[in-house]
Amino acid sequence: MSIRTLPTLEKLARKALLRDEALAISALEDLPKRFFLPLFQEAFSCRLRRIVRAMVAAWPFSYFPVAVLMDTCNWDFFRAVIEGLRALLRQHDHPMRGNLRILDFRRVHRDVWTIEAGTEDGDCSAETVSEKQAVKPPPRYEQRHRVKVITDLYSRFTQEEEETDFLPGAHGRADSLQIHCLNMEIVLLNLDNFWMFQEVLQLEKIEVLEITIDQTWRALTCLSPDFVQMRNLHTFSLVCIYKTRLCPVFKSHYKRLIPMCISQFSSLNGLLNLYMDGICFLRGHMRHLLRNLKNHLETFSVTHCKLFRLDLCRLSECQHLCQLKHLDMSGVLLSNFCLMPLRVLLQKVADTLETLELEGCGIKDSQLSVLLPALSQCSKLTKVNFYTNDFSMNVLSDLLHHTANLSNMVMEQYPAPQECYELGLVSIERFEQFCPVLMDTLRAIRQPKSISFATDVCSRCSKRCVYEQETRLCSCLQ
Repeated sequence: MSIRTLPTLEKLARKALLRDEALAISALEDLPKRFFLPLFQEAFSCRLRRIVRAMVAAWPFSYFPVAVLMDTCNWDFFRAVIEGLRALLRQHDHPMRGNLRILDFRRVHRDVWTIEAGTEDGDCSAETVSEKQAVKPPPRYEQRHRVKVITDLYSRFTQEEEETDFLPGAHGRADSLQIHCLNMEIVLLNLDNFWMFQEVLQLEKIEVLEITIDQTWRALTCLSPDFVQMRNLHTFSLVCIYKTRLCPVFKSHYKRLIPMCISQFSSLNGLLNLYMDGICFLRGHMRHLLRNLKNHLETFSVTHCKLFRLDLCRLSECQHLCQLKHLDMSGVLLSNFCLMPLRVLLQKVADTLETLELEGCGIKDSQLSVLLPALSQCSKLTKVNFYTNDFSMNVLSDLLHHTANLSNMVMEQYPAPQECYELGLVSIERFEQFCPVLMDTLRAIRQPKSISFATDVCSRCSKRCVYEQETRLCSCLQ
């Protein structure tokens, strides 16, 4: 006969307290810290919205891992948590009230239930040593302390206010509120929102910044002067989307804006990874951009934009690209260029390059032959992508033979040979005939881990025919 474990008096007391909402809320002010977390855990599990909101507002610890609650409740219930946080932050408008030091919005593993309640200042066991040092309580003579908000900030121009306004009243509160943002993504930058947070946002803390702009560049020109403060920024991504045609007024200032925007890159002293997608000002200004780089880049990604022949030459001449680990020029049309400058660049980075992406460049047989000697020297390559280029069966076979020494390769993506097309359309019979031959060619040289041959994207269904271990046709040919 099994012995039933009886609930403890403490657990019975918690259940009784939670049955009386008004009593539970009124008791929070005198509730010992050691009882606070178990009571909060039970109220949160039972979705007692008003009690949870009141307990958040009365939070007695220095650390609050908000992301844990975001991952374990729906949006309606999370609004109660947000309302409690707002009330908690308002307490810091008054001297010597509240213990909160860190609000953590990052989606990292933090256990809200392991916060230690026994210490004098409520430090939590989940904090790292550096975080504890960063939030060391101020001297007792100070009348106000700052709340540090740690977050990966995502701002989208079309978002509703309640989706982004997790810290209302941030404007004008730089003396009591600091935002420590490590990863920041801004889609169609809303300047009004950015300026509201600018006085509390710690720009020197940002490590990863991704900005999506339209072709007017208004947001970029306003933000770029702040680059000088982003001393820890190591990854910068700039994406341009085209919404409307350029207005005549903007065209008249076009030449003036280009040098001004590019010159700001000289302020990014810690930059290691640069991604630029669809950026029209690169054409004819590559030299200016590269001249403003301060470090040896690890990643250089220039995609879906137009370049001049001279721009390609600038890449091979730049000393800041000679230690690249990742090179991506997908969507840059190279069909009319001499690729000798690209060959020179590949030779320079042969000892460091790990990934090479040249998808959709329209490279032809003769151009690929220029690259093969340099490509075979890139012994650390782990990934190559040559999708959507114009290679014949013979040249593709030659390419595969030049990869014989690339033993670190884990992913290989090659275009289906020209022989698979008939009058511009994919021939299923030829596709299923030639791709296995190429696969066998490579397997006779070395054992690939992941390899695929694919056709161009279908204009009707926007999918490819892909051959890996077996044939996978696009929707139109199934």
